[in-house]
Amino acid sequence: MKQEIIGNTVRRRIQEAVQNTSELSSSESADVAFHMTDWLGDLDRLVQFYSAPEQFSDQEVHRLLVNFLVHVPNHVAAAAALLADSPVSDIFQVGAVRHE
Repeated sequence: MKQEIIGNTVRRRIQEAVQNTSELSSSESADVAFHMTDWLGDLDRLVQFYSAPEQFSDQEVHRLLVNFLVHVPNHVAAAAALLADSPVSDIFQVGAVRHE
């Protein structure tokens, strides 16, 4: 419940800041806020691991990394496209961006 309250507070604050500092519409500002907060649970779990890595089994580390890497990048890419008009590119040339 606490995480949900924090998430809602952060989401509202992001939306407000984006709305006040950009030319994005209210709906687009809400989209940026959504994309920057939908993965707060993944971030929280990653911070827990970074704070005490020895308390996680190999399987738990693997699971939290996969969950983070599958969920977070598309949200960050969407927020970057909306707010900074910055598309994702494969700067490390590892096949990170695939065209369908």
